[in-house]
Amino acid sequence: MNKILVTGNAGFIGSWIADALVGRGEEVYGIDDFSGGSRENYSGNYEMFATDLANPNQVKQTIKEIKPDIVFHLASCAREGASQFQPLYVTQTNYSAFMNLIEPVIKYGFKKLIFTSSMAIYGDQKPPFSEDMPRRSVDIYAINKAAIEKSIEVLADIHEFDYVILRPHNVFGLRQSLTDKFRNVVAIFMNRIMRKEPLYIYGVGEQERAFSYIEDSLPSFIRSLEINNEIINVGGRYPITVNHLADLICEAMGVSEKYPRVYLPPRPREVKHAYSTYEKSERLLGYEEKVGYKEGIERMARWAKKCGPQEWTSEVLPLQNAKMPVTWGSTTPHAP
Repeated sequence: MNKILVTGNAGFIGSWIADALVGRGEEVYGIDDFSGGSRENYSGNYEMFATDLANPNQVKQTIKEIKPDIVFHLASCAREGASQFQPLYVTQTNYSAFMNLIEPVIKYGFKKLIFTSSMAIYGDQKPPFSEDMPRRSVDIYAINKAAIEKSIEVLADIHEFDYVILRPHNVFGLRQSLTDKFRNVVAIFMNRIMRKEPLYIYGVGEQERAFSYIEDSLPSFIRSLEINNEIINVGGRYPITVNHLADLICEAMGVSEKYPRVYLPPRPREVKHAYSTYEKSERLLGYEEKVGYKEGIERMARWAKKCGPQEWTSEVLPLQNAKMPVTWGSTTPHAP
């Protein structure tokens, strides 16, 4: 039995991983400050510390108490598009938080780091993105993730710990925040429908993404315990457009495909075609799509309707100008 720490354990993916590790019989600990996660996602089946990873003194004390063998590091502010309008916060909660964590876990002799990175590190290259492609980040969030990846490679070489870097993409499902208007398009569309608001789509809606239901990706996350020193994409096999995604969500939520849609200017620095290879995840982690994105959307829709319409976050981004999507400001556009 390993002593495993999951950072961001009250978040969407982190909560699923923590519960799965408990189910395996591991000794599990969690760290979360609830800045992005939900108390409802914490099952209570393992010990959790309300620690802010941006506070180095808090982190040192928590790590000294736990002394983990393995760390699943998921805690972050995963707002890729919005990162240009809150760069300091995104950097504090990504790169700085990682450095606050990695130094004490190395000091207290941990053995392995499993880091949840992002497909965003590939930037605007020709898809599908494969693990041997260079890091070409085009936004602040992706720059942070790429810097963490490179730092892991350097520190693992010097301090001799093992690592796995996972690059998940477009994972969705139950427990995902329905309130955050800055990220998670599946959840955003579902909440807008429940709130009887139009679907806001950037550009012409022909952006391509490959969506992965959480229960399809979860086994691969857990199996990363069994391999070492690899970088692996984890996510959907089949790219679809945002317009098609909207059609599927409307159907799952029980509204007409003619449900109102408002097309807005493209988001700045958004990569239009972004999806990854999956062969390495199949070979090393046994990735399978047993549920698939269509059934996954239907399952999430049933859960979302039980949750009911949610109030949007009232957070105001610190840097605002004409390039910021109007949906992220204090007011939102209305259907024509």
